[in-house]
Amino acid sequence: MAKIHMSLNEIAYKIIKEKIIQGEFEPGSRIREDYLAEEIAMSRTPVREAINKLVSDGLIINKARKGLYLIDPTNDEIEQYLDIRIALEKLSVEKCIDIVQEKQIEQISDALDEFEYCLSKQEYKICNQLDGEFHLLIANLSRNFKLYNMLKELSSFFHLTRIREKKEHPQGKNERTLAEHRVILEAIRNKDKIAAASAITHNVGAMRDNLHL
Repeated sequence: MAKIHMSLNEIAYKIIKEKIIQGEFEPGSRIREDYLAEEIAMSRTPVREAINKLVSDGLIINKARKGLYLIDPTNDEIEQYLDIRIALEKLSVEKCIDIVQEKQIEQISDALDEFEYCLSKQEYKICNQLDGEFHLLIANLSRNFKLYNMLKELSSFFHLTRIREKKEHPQGKNERTLAEHRVILEAIRNKDKIAAASAITHNVGAMRDNLHL
């Protein structure tokens, strides 16, 4: 198998994005190109290109005459994105049920076992990451790649929102997330589209309550 060689721009993008989704920057904080270049030991050109891509992704905002800032979405923006995400997630789980095989169901189950293990170790950052990966796994198993890509585009936004959502009482909130994910899995196993759509709506919509929207 041929090795895939990443460009410096791609490496910078991957590193900076990982720092963002791991919560190394506060929402709304200023992003300094020069500081980042020094921190990751790269020249400013690939860092600038990486930041431009993150602006395109919607994670960084370029404010005229002020500079670059990490997004700090308002409650209204989160509400609007949640409405879009719930509609896509319902379609995703329904399409998944249409074609999912027992082997793939066990793949979902294994992902939840990993979540449970990380939760037992109080690895909350990893839990947040596995939360998002659970939803993308279902979308991937639906074999609708346009739908998968749409949800993937939303995933970084919601990863940041999830950090904010579960900043307080992360143990209890992640325990509820795991329980909700197991209900979704059971509905998929039973090929019950109505139960699955209801469960995934409840799971994604819980963010409204957790954030007191």
